[in-house]
Amino acid sequence: MMTDSKVRWLAVVLAWIRDCRWEPGGGMASLGFVVRESHLARWLGALLLLVYPFGFVGQGLAVESVIVLTPHPEEIRQEFEAGFAAWHQERYGQPARIEWRDVGGSGEAQRFVESEFASKPGGIGIDVFFGGGPEPFLALADRKWVEVHRPVAEIFDGIATHANGAEVYDPGLSWYGACLSSFGILQNTRVQRLVGLPLVQRWEELADPALLGWVGAGDPRLSGTMNNMYEAFLQAYGWERGWQLLARIGGNVRQFDRLSSSTAKEALLGQVAYAFCIDYYGFIQIEASGPTNMTFVLPSDFVSISPDGIAILKGAPHRELAGRLLDFVLGDAGQRLWLLPAGHPQGPRRHSLVRLPVRPALYTTFAGQSPIPVNPFTVKSGFRYNARTARARRDIVRNLFGSVFVDAHPELVKACRHLAETKASEAVWRELGTVPLTEAEALVLAKGEWTNAEARNRLRAGWQHWAELKYRRLAAVPSTAASP
Repeated sequence: MMTDSKVRWLAVVLAWIRDCRWEPGGGMASLGFVVRESHLARWLGALLLLVYPFGFVGQGLAVESVIVLTPHPEEIRQEFEAGFAAWHQERYGQPARIEWRDVGGSGEAQRFVESEFASKPGGIGIDVFFGGGPEPFLALADRKWVEVHRPVAEIFDGIATHANGAEVYDPGLSWYGACLSSFGILQNTRVQRLVGLPLVQRWEELADPALLGWVGAGDPRLSGTMNNMYEAFLQAYGWERGWQLLARIGGNVRQFDRLSSSTAKEALLGQVAYAFCIDYYGFIQIEASGPTNMTFVLPSDFVSISPDGIAILKGAPHRELAGRLLDFVLGDAGQRLWLLPAGHPQGPRRHSLVRLPVRPALYTTFAGQSPIPVNPFTVKSGFRYNARTARARRDIVRNLFGSVFVDAHPELVKACRHLAETKASEAVWRELGTVPLTEAEALVLAKGEWTNAEARNRLRAGWQHWAELKYRRLAAVPSTAASP
């Protein structure tokens, strides 16, 4: 339906055409100026551009969009949107764009997808889930909520199958690692120098009581990245020792943030001197502050490398375009956006993304041109992160951590401070890190009682109450229980 303004505009255009007259020299004149025949196509093109915003061009010229749910920050979205549009135009001769959907961190995004599919089993109106560790994608694949996609050979053949023992993509081709992630400790060395705090090289050093209030970490119930980090502790140290170490570190945490990106920014601002951090966020903060003020350390205790996923969701409304997006992300054009610095002719335009590509050949092709200091395909580490183990107990681990460390954090801090001041024995410190479940019990619970919503709420509340009582009791332990 045309508005009055559209009608008036059309009348002006028609009058312009009516008044045009051909000149003997091969042109036409109207309204006091001449339009040469050789320029006619250009004028008609300009006319179409003028008319298009007012709705006179059919809807068939609308740009097709692929709808993508992502926890990725704005910088990544901007670069991949621009890169995909240019790639699609060059490869297919058609415009295409990305419509982003954001509901929070990867944990929140996973829960959103699961909730939507519960009521819309045929599809949720979203094409692609882009971002987050392997566990959300394993969960969605288990429930058949992602669709199989095999890129063309020229793209598929260049993707690595494993990195440091971890699968880069699903053997069934239902999800892929869009890039790889490692995590470590982002450290504000300027704050450390001012306050007199040490540079740490091992995770265990974050348990030092001298670091009370100087450690940054996140809530694993809201951040899939943080959940992966804590799960790696349990795998690297074992269930009991892992929880004990996490308890002592948790007592030094300033606060548990909602997003892993917030934790990295706290380190940049000097609110903490040490932050649990994924490599990407660490490199970005160092770029912002300068290498003399911040550093990122891959601790010598263990190094974990895992894929950061992408998958097409079941019932994708723009299935063909979704497949093309995966081809772009996994191919050389998309992978170069992770590796190369901003402004590089083949890299991102405005933002250096500094993530680890899944195509090993790129590290050789662009050697010396990337700000990324590590090649994940040459890293030597004895630790292998088991994504399937993590998946089997993911919900138990993140909720147990949340109940006994995050929700009971004030009592945990008081207990840690008291034990440090009274020089408590190692036996008392070990009690601080006990949890109300064995590893075997956690797996049984995940498959049984945990599937009932009422039972989950009861268990979470019970774990928090159990932890608070324990911390209050330990905070009252007299110094006679301390080591001599």
